[in-house]
This record gives sequence, structure tokens and C-alpha cells, in this order.
Amino acid sequence: MSIGGRLSQAVRLDQVANARFDDVMNRFLGINRTDGRCLDLIDQNQQMTAGQLAEQAGLTTGAVTALIDRLEAAGYIERRRDETDRRKIWVALTPLTRTIAARVFGQFEEIGALMTSGFSEVELEAILRYLTISAAVNNERARLLELHLPGADASPEDRLVEARAFERDTRAMTATIRAARHKGADVTADLFGD
Repeated sequence: MSIGGRLSQAVRLDQVANARFDDVMNRFLGINRTDGRCLDLIDQNQQMTAGQLAEQAGLTTGAVTALIDRLEAAGYIERRRDETDRRKIWVALTPLTRTIAARVFGQFEEIGALMTSGFSEVELEAILRYLTISAAVNNERARLLELHLPGADASPEDRLVEARAFERDTRAMTATIRAARHKGADVTADLFGD
């Protein structure tokens, strides 16, 4: 198997392991996958408005309102009024949530350092570059797939039609990547636009 094939295989294994940990973490917190993803988004951004959370999570504002209500009732997030614009409401993790996260994820900084200690700076830069490119490509693929989401009552044949349309869009995306690489440009989210 080529190094590219082995790398793809390793990435898939890593994704499965990460998804497994996320699933167990969500069960640990007593929440669902979407709630867990939104807690992570709030943590990454420190605080967010409901609209920002809806946009980044790909949810409707109604769904986000219900999600915020659930997470607030569970004690994981809190609503805060903006100090300068009293109409704006922020959601942020509670101190309890931050403490739980510190207990569960705190040692990972040391584990990560141990995991990377055998790599040179050049190797780490290559890994970082690959992961950054992978994130940009996967976000674009998700955006394209969202354009072809069939209805809830779609038949498998309807889903195949949409899969073919997605494949055409992905081939166009691949051509864009190929052209960028031919010019020596890196693949970034800016390459795809919106």
C-alpha cells in the first residue's frame, strides 16, 4: 500500500477512535452527540450567541434554542447578557463544565507532548499542514453534501441520485485542488469560497 493509502487508513482509524471517545464522553455527560458538538464549539469560542452557534453547528435557530435550554437545565452552559448591548445574550460553559473538562482532558496536553516527542519539527509541521488541509477539504465536502441532502422520506434510489450529484460537485472541487497544487498553492478554506 502506498504511503498516501496508509495515511488515509490511519486517518480513518483516528477518526473512528475520536468518534468513539466523543460518544463515550457524551454518554458520560448524559447528552446527545449534537449537544456535545455544540459544547465543544462554545468552548472553542469561549462564548457565542445562539445565532453564531446555529450557524457554526449547521442547526436552525429553533433547534439551537431547545439545545441551549437543555444544556442550561443540565448545568453545562449559562446565558449571559452582553455588558454593552443588553439585548445580546451570550452562552458560555459553566465553571462546573470547565472543571469536568479539565479532569477529563487536562492530562491530554502531556499525552500529546509524549506522542509527538519522537517527531522532528519538520515532521510536526508536515502533520500540522496535512491536518489543516484535511479540515479545509472535509468542511468543503460537508458543505457540498448539504446541498444534496434528500428529504427524510427519500428512497435509496433518490439518495443515489443525490450521491451522483455530490460526486460531480466533488470532482469539480478536486479539479480546483489540482489546479491550486499545480500552481504550488496550498489547499486552504479560502480556496473554496462559499
